[in-house]
Amino acid sequence: MLPKCLVFDLDGCVWDPEMYELWGGGGAPFKVHNEGTLKDRAGTIVHLLGDVRNIMYEFATEEKWKDSKICVASSCDEPAWAKECISKFDIGGGLKLKDVFDSDNIEIYKRSKDFHLNEIARKTGVPLEEMIFFDNQTNNCHTVSQIGVTVVYTPDGVTRQAFQEGLEKYPAPGQIIGPKSRGYW
Repeated sequence: MLPKCLVFDLDGCVWDPEMYELWGGGGAPFKVHNEGTLKDRAGTIVHLLGDVRNIMYEFATEEKWKDSKICVASSCDEPAWAKECISKFDIGGGLKLKDVFDSDNIEIYKRSKDFHLNEIARKTGVPLEEMIFFDNQTNNCHTVSQIGVTVVYTPDGVTRQAFQEGLEKYPAPGQIIGPKSRGYW
């Protein structure tokens, strides 16, 4: 059984560095750089983490994902920068991240992740128990697990191993999948 809605945090989960780390002369505009990276105005390289590029390409090209919504839940400090990165990151085959993410469900603003997920549930009609959420911060994982979403803790970004483990254990409403960290669960 595949999730009807897969939701991804951005900073530290999909890409690195986090947008706030570009403050002090960096940030937008971003330019497409070599080997699928972006470069900010200060020359800092922003890259996709783990196996994000291939996983996102699979969402866009494999028939089994056609009925799943791919969404964003981010409390990124620079939403405009994040949206620019989404529009420019290449995932192969002429596709960008923006071609994968459901444009109606890119929630990037300063609110708690449970608020983001509830908004996505409201807009998509997908119950929280039929979602899976990927995040690199334990506090966000804990918060979202409390509302009944299957959560995958991704301290190294969305790696193939973390992604596969999440899918294998889905559905696991209210559970946090992945390595244990700092005694949070």
